[in-house]
Amino acid sequence: MILAMVSFALTSCGDKDSEGLSRFTYYPVLELEGESSMVVAKGSTFQDPGFKATLNGEDVSSQVTVSSNVNTAKSGVYGVTYSIKNSDGITANAKRTVIVLDLNNPIEGFYLTQPDSYRLRQGAQVAYGGAYEILIIANDNGTYSVDDLLGGWYCQRAGYGTNYALGGTIAIAEDGSVVCLSNYIPGWGDGLDDFEGTYDAATSTFQIKSVYAAMDFVQTWVKE
Repeated sequence: MILAMVSFALTSCGDKDSEGLSRFTYYPVLELEGESSMVVAKGSTFQDPGFKATLNGEDVSSQVTVSSNVNTAKSGVYGVTYSIKNSDGITANAKRTVIVLDLNNPIEGFYLTQPDSYRLRQGAQVAYGGAYEILIIANDNGTYSVDDLLGGWYCQRAGYGTNYALGGTIAIAEDGSVVCLSNYIPGWGDGLDDFEGTYDAATSTFQIKSVYAAMDFVQTWVKE
């Protein structure tokens, strides 16, 4: 139970009897059941794991408003939002991320940037030192969206958040060569200086070299 006291100092004419009075308002509490991020197979039916809302210890889940753009017919990252408001207009919100993946597509899915990947800056080489997750999703035109062409260096390793993931679109040729068709990092409003890469279908491995701000990011991504 979350309880807040709202004080009112009413000064309008003819309402002096209510000056200095206080009353209590109960905050709604909204909790998701299941994971806040989940993967759903393309072509399947999305089953919401559910939620629970309480107000002053009473179950008010029926009053929750749910909004969703999940489309299991198409690979992508979607969201389900949940919201409830008490009589004083105080709201509680929650969000679930739903990732739709084609399990029959050998390229689509999650990859890990290998710890021995590195950044080269003015001759100094620094390893990633950890395995950072990258998501690759197929587009309808034969290309693929990558959520971070820097392999998680800034958004995960440095902890800057998703605004500093350098998302982009790639294409993979029959010989395994990878080209970058578009890219952008919202946090700094720019993109790559150069890009080259290869994809090994036998091992589900990408070898990527992204050049950003005159720094080389030499990465190996292996599918989970």
